Amino acid sequence: MRLYDDDDDYNNEERGSNSSITFVYMALIMSIVVLAVTALVFWANGARGKSDGRGYAEAVAQREERLQQSGASAQNESEDLTSSGRLTANQLDIWTLPDTGRRDNTSSKSSSGNGTVTNQTTGETVSGDGSENSKESESKATADELVSGKTSVYDMAERESAEDTKESDENDEEDEDEEVTRIRVSHSDGTKEWVDIDEDMPRNKYDYDNLKLDQSIMRYYENGKAASWLGVDISSNNGDVDFEKLKKAKCDFCMLRVGARGYSSGNIVMDENFEDNIKDAEDAKLDIGVYFCSQAVTKAEAREEADVLLDAIEGYDISYPVVFVMENIDGDMARIEALDTKDRTQIATAFLDEIADAGYKPMIYGDLEWLLTMLDLDVLEDYDVWIAEDGSKPQYPYEFGIWQYDSDGSISGVSGDVAMSISFVDYAK
Repeated sequence: MRLYDDDDDYNNEERGSNSSITFVYMALIMSIVVLAVTALVFWANGARGKSDGRGYAEAVAQREERLQQSGASAQNESEDLTSSGRLTANQLDIWTLPDTGRRDNTSSKSSSGNGTVTNQTTGETVSGDGSENSKESESKATADELVSGKTSVYDMAERESAEDTKESDENDEEDEDEEVTRIRVSHSDGTKEWVDIDEDMPRNKYDYDNLKLDQSIMRYYENGKAASWLGVDISSNNGDVDFEKLKKAKCDFCMLRVGARGYSSGNIVMDENFEDNIKDAEDAKLDIGVYFCSQAVTKAEAREEADVLLDAIEGYDISYPVVFVMENIDGDMARIEALDTKDRTQIATAFLDEIADAGYKPMIYGDLEWLLTMLDLDVLEDYDVWIAEDGSKPQYPYEFGIWQYDSDGSISGVSGDVAMSISFVDYAK
């Protein structure tokens, strides 16, 4: 181990003193050099500023000019792209979405000269004056529609409905001036169909200007005299009926329901009020017709229904027609829905032939849909028709004997609604 002594401390102090002096000299020399370099730099920059001041300003101006030219070039390129047709609204996928009321600006500009604007999505053309005010007004209206939740998409069904109504009105106006060649039939499912009128079928010759409705009583006049007979449709649904009051209310005849076949079970059920109704109607001296509501799916079932009816009316004075009634059931499935036109026509014929063979006047009942679209009327041409069509005049074009003009009528002797008809034929004679 080496110990610390006085001779070592002295030598160290002398060496430190010499080192400090050398460092001071070197710092002074470096400071002088730095100052000299700095002065040289300032002198060089000053000289160049004096000689190139004008050139610097020109450089700035040239830079601004280049920027302006660059902007103009970019604008021209943008206009070229827009007008080239490669980026038109019609060719962008987003514009293939349903129209929401917005107008294509490109098409608006192209047609502004002639005062029309064409929507490229729907093809709809609307009028305009080609002015900026008109375009601004259109934009504002569209914005209002969007805010209120009503756009062209949501209003499409409304517009189609309005167009259908307009078309129907136009056709009605034409029908007043020329002979009707087709009839628009409304189906139970809400759809509509135009049905051509068969020129070979005999047309009715009634002049509906001679119809007059007094309260709930419809009459037809010829040469100023009544040429029709008033009747009502009575079943157990009408409850207890006062036939004496019906007679005093100038009712001429009544059509009584005999029975019906169940539309699901297929069982035949007699009208529970039939016997009382037919007796009371005879006592009131009303002319009587009867009907049966069929759901037969075969000709054999149709003949069975006819036989049941004939047994029920035996011994009574039936002066008005015996009617075959077949209808679809609203809101439910009926066994006859599987039948086609040929089946329905053959079933109706089987029933009506049984009635004719028994010596009664056979008749078929139905509305426009049933008669014009569900049956082959050429085959049934020999049978009289009872047309059910609420309104001020019937549209049924062919010959018919009785018209049910109000299914919810009112007359003394019957409480509540009752179906009312007029006959253009005096079947009692």
